Amino acid sequence: MFYHATPLRNLDSIRDAGLLVSKANPASKIQGVWVCTMQNRPWSVLHTIRKYHVSLDEVAVIEIHVLPGKLTRFRQGLYYSLVDIAPSKLGIVINGMAFGAGVSE
Repeated sequence: MFYHATPLRNLDSIRDAGLLVSKANPASKIQGVWVCTMQNRPWSVLHTIRKYHVSLDEVAVIEIHVLPGKLTRFRQGLYYSLVDIAPSKLGIVINGMAFGAGVSE
């Protein structure tokens, strides 16, 4: 299983349309949807907080149900997809505060 951290404000559109490559930062070297393993969830939450200038309670961590073969490994625990991830591949959403309190385990 993989995870994607995002500002909470993006959650409704992600639930409707999935994780879209077209939403990637145009300045990024890799135009893709980024996901991580369970071990890298803390890093992904901190990355989201810093990149988007949001607080922990404004972060959502989404379970992603895709096969590892559909992803490209960037480094240990961090992967990307060059194709959209459909809403049907999304699982439960963990609120950043619950994640920070260790409730998500």
